[in-house]
Amino acid sequence: MAFTLLGVMAGALLAQPLSAPWLGVLFGLTLSWLILGGHRRWVGMLLLGTVACHFSGLAWQATAAPYLGPVTGVAQLMSDPTERIGGGWRVEVRIDEKRYDATFTPTQNSIAALLAGQRLELSGQVRTAPRQWQRTRHVVGTLRVDELGPVQQAWWPYRLANGVRRILARGTAVLQPGQAALLSGLTIGDDRFQGPAISDDFRAAGLGHLLAVSGQNVAFVLTAASPLLNRLRTRSRLPLTLLLLIFFALLTRFEPSVLRATVMAGGSAMALGAGRPIMGLRLLGVTTVALLLVDPLLLYRAAFQLSVAASGGILLLAGPLAQAFPGPRTVANSLAVTLAAQSAVTPLLLVWFGPVPVAALPANLLAAPVAGLLMIWGITAGLVAGVVGPPLATMLHFPSSLGLRWISGVAAQVGERPFAALPTGGALLLVGLVFLAAGASHRENFTAARSALTAVLLALLLVGGATFLRSPVTEVSDGLRVASAGKLVVVDDHYGAEELLGRLRRHQIVAPELLIFRNAVDQAVLSALVQRFDDVAIWAPRGPPPAVVPDSGTVVMAGQQQWQVDQQSGHLLVRPVG
Repeated sequence: MAFTLLGVMAGALLAQPLSAPWLGVLFGLTLSWLILGGHRRWVGMLLLGTVACHFSGLAWQATAAPYLGPVTGVAQLMSDPTERIGGGWRVEVRIDEKRYDATFTPTQNSIAALLAGQRLELSGQVRTAPRQWQRTRHVVGTLRVDELGPVQQAWWPYRLANGVRRILARGTAVLQPGQAALLSGLTIGDDRFQGPAISDDFRAAGLGHLLAVSGQNVAFVLTAASPLLNRLRTRSRLPLTLLLLIFFALLTRFEPSVLRATVMAGGSAMALGAGRPIMGLRLLGVTTVALLLVDPLLLYRAAFQLSVAASGGILLLAGPLAQAFPGPRTVANSLAVTLAAQSAVTPLLLVWFGPVPVAALPANLLAAPVAGLLMIWGITAGLVAGVVGPPLATMLHFPSSLGLRWISGVAAQVGERPFAALPTGGALLLVGLVFLAAGASHRENFTAARSALTAVLLALLLVGGATFLRSPVTEVSDGLRVASAGKLVVVDDHYGAEELLGRLRRHQIVAPELLIFRNAVDQAVLSALVQRFDDVAIWAPRGPPPAVVPDSGTVVMAGQQQWQVDQQSGHLLVRPVG
C-alpha cells in the first residue's frame, strides 16, 4: 500500500492529462509486465498513479483559463457566508457546475441568514482570475455580486443538516458569544464568529486544530452514538453507521479532515461487518488513495495533509512512545498520542505556518482531553438544549461553560505571553529525536528511548526559558517599530487583526501602553487590541473609537527617546527626534 500511495501522490503532483494513445501505451506496458511475471505492487502503483496524474491535470486545466465577465444564474451555496474584513460577505457558490468565490456588499446583508445548500438567483461580474489556493478548491474566479434574486429551498439533506445546525446554535445562545463561537467550532466546525484574539491565542498555543472540526470529531460522534448503535443487529448497524458518517460530513461541510476520518471510519465499519478487520496504517493508506483518486487537488490543501500526517503519526509512533514513558498508563498514552501527532505534523506546520510554538505539547495535554469531552457533550446535550431552550439550556450548557473556560484559559495563558517558537532546524531535530525514541522503544531498548525523550524535554525547556530572559525586540521589522521595551509600538504597515496580534506576540509585546498606526485602522483590529491589552492607548489618522487622532506635532517620550507624530496626506508620520 505504501508504494501505491506514493504513486498516487506523485501522479497528483505531476498533474498532466494523458491522451488516448498514451493511455493505450500504458495499458500495453502493464499487460506485458504481468505476462512476464512482474510484481503486482508496481502495477497498482503505476496504474493508480497515472489515473491521479490524469484527473489532477484535468482539474488544474479547468481553472487555468477562467472566464472574466458577467455571470447570471441560480447559485447554490457551497459554504456558509463569512464576514469580510472591511464589511460585506463572502461565500463559495456553484453556478452551472462552476465554482466561484462570491463577494457581497454590506448592503446585501440578507445573504448572512443563508446556509450552505440553499439556492438563490444572482448576477454579477467575474473580474479576477482565481489564486492558487482558490484553484485547489476548484474555484474558477471571484464573483462580485451586483443583484440578488429570490431564495430557493435547498435539497432535503441540506435542509436537515442546516436544521440541526440551527438547533445547536439556539442551544449555545445561553453562552457568552466567545464561548458559543468556540463550542460551534469544536462540535461542527463553524468557526465564522470566533474573534481574532481567540484565534491567535489558540494558534500560539498549538491548539489551532481545536478551533475547527477535525478527524477526531468523527470518532467522538461515533462514541456518542455507540449506545444506540450497539443495540442494533449487525445487519442494521452497518448501514446506520454509514448514514451517520455521511450526515456528519454534510453537517461539517465536508472539511478535508472530516472526509479523511469519515472514509476511514466507514471503511473500518465495512471491514468489521465483513469479518475482515483491516490494520490502521493500511486503512489510512487505502483511505488516502481513494480520496486522492476522487479529488487529487486535496493533496494541495493544508487541512488534508495535516489530517493524514497526524493520523499516520499516531498509528505509527503512539504505541512505542507510550511504552517508553514511565508513570500511569493513562498519562503515558495521552502524552504519547499528543507527541506522536505533533511530531508528524511539525514538518508540514513549518512549511505552511512557520515556526512551531514550544508550548504546543503541554497545552495539548491540558486542553485536548477537555475538548474531547466538549465535542461529545456539545453534540448530545447541545441538541437537547436547542430544543428545550432556556432555562434548561442554561443548565445543560453549564458543563460546557466550565470546559470552554478551561481550554480558553490554557490558550490565553500561552497566547498572551512570549513563549518561544521552534525554528526550522531545531524543530526538525526534535522530530528526529522523537522518531529515534519510537524506534528504540519498538526494539525494546527503553533506555535509549527515554534518553531521546529526555533530550526533547530539556530542549523545549531551554528554548522556552530563554524566551523569558530575552528583552523585547526593539529593531524595525515586520512593519513594526518597537521602543521603550515594548511600551511604544509604531505600526507602519496594514494588517488584519489576527496577523497583527501574531506579530506583536512574536516581538514579545505583552503590555504596550501606546500603539501608533501610520494608516487608518478598522473596527476589527481595534476590538482585538482592546480585548488583548488592558489600558492601551491607540492613535491613528482615522478610525472609530477607541482610536484617537493626535494633533500634528505631538511629542511622546519612549524611554530616553522622544518621538514626534505629524499628520501628512491622511497618514501619521512618526519619527524619533532629539
